[in-house]
This record gives sequence, structure tokens and C-alpha cells, in this order.
Amino acid sequence: MPMFMKISAIALLSLFIVACGAQEEPTGVIPEGHLKALEKANNVEDLLNDAQKKQLEEVDAATH
Repeated sequence: MPMFMKISAIALLSLFIVACGAQEEPTGVIPEGHLKALEKANNVEDLLNDAQKKQLEEVDAATH
């Protein structure tokens, strides 16, 4: 009976590993939701960079 339990455990682990491998997404493919999040993050970064540039210009104008 212990041998049967060992074989069953190995079979279940093998099945689990195969099932996990089947769900893996191909490399190089980015889901649409992630792409939209990246676009929004880039837009926020651009806004922050523009605000920082504007503040630096205002500081330069005030000191000259």
C-alpha cells in the first residue's frame, strides 16, 4: 500500500506541473490591460516631467 501512495503522489505532482506549464503565456506577449496601464503611467510621467520643467523655468526667470 505505501508504494501505491508514493506512485499516486508522484502522478498528482506530475499532473500539477504539466497543468501549470500549459497555462504559461508565450514570451513577448503583453496583455492588453498591462499595455493600457503602461500607457497611463507614461502619460503621468510626461505630466510630471512637464511640471518639473515649468517650475525650473519659473525659478530661473525669478533669479535672473
